Amino acid sequence: MTISVPGMRSNKLVSMDIDQLRGWASFMDKAMIASLIATLLAVTALGITTWLSFRYSAAVRAHEHALVDRYKGMEGHSAQLEQDVAAARERAMALAQEVSTARGRTAALEQEVSVARERAAALERDAATARERAGAFEQAARDATEQAARAANQLAAKERAANERAANEGAARESEAAGEKARTPPLDAAEIEQRLADVGKLVREATARPVETPPPSPIVASLRKYAGTKAAVFVLDPVADASAAGSTITASLGDAGWAPQTWKWTGVAGIVGVVVLFKDGSDPATVEAASSLVEALRSAGFNATKGDWPADWRRFRGALDGPQTPGPTEAPIRIVIGAKPR
Repeated sequence: MTISVPGMRSNKLVSMDIDQLRGWASFMDKAMIASLIATLLAVTALGITTWLSFRYSAAVRAHEHALVDRYKGMEGHSAQLEQDVAAARERAMALAQEVSTARGRTAALEQEVSVARERAAALERDAATARERAGAFEQAARDATEQAARAANQLAAKERAANERAANEGAARESEAAGEKARTPPLDAAEIEQRLADVGKLVREATARPVETPPPSPIVASLRKYAGTKAAVFVLDPVADASAAGSTITASLGDAGWAPQTWKWTGVAGIVGVVVLFKDGSDPATVEAASSLVEALRSAGFNATKGDWPADWRRFRGALDGPQTPGPTEAPIRIVIGAKPR
């Protein structure tokens, strides 16, 4: 069988039998099937690729969203960090200011400590001076007490001698009167009357004459013009020689017309001699009386000095034993009698 294929030029005819055609058709069928399978595979591969592309695109978008969210979170964290840094800077500035204030306070405290040390040193110097003055007062008080004791002993000796002389003179007069009485003969009435008249005349003459009194001591004479001045006498106890000096000074002030009151002062030591003090703000008459008292005590042999009360006039250390009225702090002048100087 001869088949001619139109459109093709050939110099010879192609002759194919039925078996060849069948084989060719079978081949074409197989090729068609293979082509279909390839097409199906390509379509499947395209679908899978498209699905994977969609999945990848979704994953990429999710990753991008995550990155964006993370970036936003980092931006928020960065803003928070900036706020924290600003707060830390403010706190550092506040701490620096507090440190500066603390340094200023420390400098002020150091200055106060320095001033306190200087005041303590000044107080120590004042205390040393006070101790020295107290020692001087104590020595002066001891000297004054010894002088007062000697003066008291001399006065006692003079009184004893005067009493003995008076007793001897009285005994002598009594013995003479007894002898004259024994020798005198009995008198008549006229002579008795005459003698009585003579005795009356002598009595009248003795009454008319001024009574001679012993002159006052120099301390009494110099202080009488300040009569009525109130003074508190503080006698240190248990200083033995201070009591005698206190008694002598109190008696002299009483004779001069002063108004002295005496107290025993316990719990205090270190005062020597006699110290005369007057209240701060006293009138000129009181100040003059205190100065005159110091001079009078010195002229009488006492170791007397004038000083200042070291505290409030109403305050004192230790305890005072004496009258309740007037009080020991009411008098404007104080006379402190300590130990006698050795």
